[in-house]
Amino acid sequence: MRDTRALRRIMTIAVAASVAVSVMVAGYATAEPRGPWLGVSQLKVPQQAPAPLLHSSIPTGSEAVTIAQPLVITAAAGTLSTVTVTDADGQPLGGTLSADRTRWISQPLAYDTRYTATATGTGVGGRPAAPLTSTFHTVKPASLLEVDAFRPSQGQVVGVAMPISIYFNQPVTDKAAVERQLTVTPSVPTEGSFHWVGDNQVNWRPKEFWTAGTTVTVSSTLRGVDAGSETFGAEDDVLRFTIGHSHEAVGDTAKHVLMLYSDGQLVRTMPASFGSPRYPTEAGMHVAFEKHLTERMRSDSWGGPKRGEPGFYDEVLPLAVRISANGEYIHVNGATVAQQGRVNVSHGCVNLSPANGRLFYDWVQVGDPVDIVNSTRPLTTGEGDISDWLIPWSDYRAGSALPLPPLLGLAPQYH
Repeated sequence: MRDTRALRRIMTIAVAASVAVSVMVAGYATAEPRGPWLGVSQLKVPQQAPAPLLHSSIPTGSEAVTIAQPLVITAAAGTLSTVTVTDADGQPLGGTLSADRTRWISQPLAYDTRYTATATGTGVGGRPAAPLTSTFHTVKPASLLEVDAFRPSQGQVVGVAMPISIYFNQPVTDKAAVERQLTVTPSVPTEGSFHWVGDNQVNWRPKEFWTAGTTVTVSSTLRGVDAGSETFGAEDDVLRFTIGHSHEAVGDTAKHVLMLYSDGQLVRTMPASFGSPRYPTEAGMHVAFEKHLTERMRSDSWGGPKRGEPGFYDEVLPLAVRISANGEYIHVNGATVAQQGRVNVSHGCVNLSPANGRLFYDWVQVGDPVDIVNSTRPLTTGEGDISDWLIPWSDYRAGSALPLPPLLGLAPQYH
């Protein structure tokens, strides 16, 4: 007969071992770590890396694409291996690849050009990206808008009353779009505004005269800009000029003198003869805008007496500084020296003696203000070549194409 007690002991040991194993297995699956054991939740299960993705900023098939922005190709979850962009003739378009090889930016696009862009890339572990191919066609302008000229000119030193004038090669339809691309950045904080003089010209002037010594940068970023009527900007331009000494001339027609001020201080008073009662020198803020060692002057060129009529003249006069578009100059006239300081006898010009005329000519800068006072006839905006200072500030700002013209010059402006 078997020993039942020994058998019971064996079965008890077996059951205990089975329970222990069950507990350990259950702990491995669900419980917190126990001694050297680790829970399944703490084991790192490798996940598959995301596939690299290549993207073009210009979708394939796009037409009439603006050239204001470059083509940008990027790689997400990977890097770019190759980027190639060519036109219809197979000519390549260059670009710049970022240091981390995730972003490629093209050189400027050309108008009316069909481009094909291809790119390849690689992801984590060498996993290849799906190749990118994009074909698009840039816009074809009916005409191109260009800056014909700036005034002042590049590098010029001008007086404190000189506005900025930008002349375009053709009328501007969308003035607001164009104005947003024009930026004036003075080295000295200066409040100012744009003002459209016509469809082909926009000016900018400070609210008050410039501060002497200010350097000014004018940026025109028109390339690719839609200027309206299927006209697009041709290229970008930059103008830099400097404001010279603070000068102002004041001509008093009643006292028959021309007074010169530097930095607000009177430095010279000159006897002068102004326009006669029939042809008065016009009152208002003029701006010196041309200097001529000699200048031919004809009375019929500004609507005065014609040949054969009383008062007609056709002469070449020295040291002439033009102050308006209606024929007014400050110049030497030796024939009226006896009247200078006493009576006004000219056809509207300011006559000076040879000595005083030389001094004024050497002292005055293009862009200096010349204020004529005590005259019976006002200067109008239609007669002054630079008539910006004849317009009240609120009206001047209203001449901007933007609803609220920015106060340019307080900091670099980006429209």
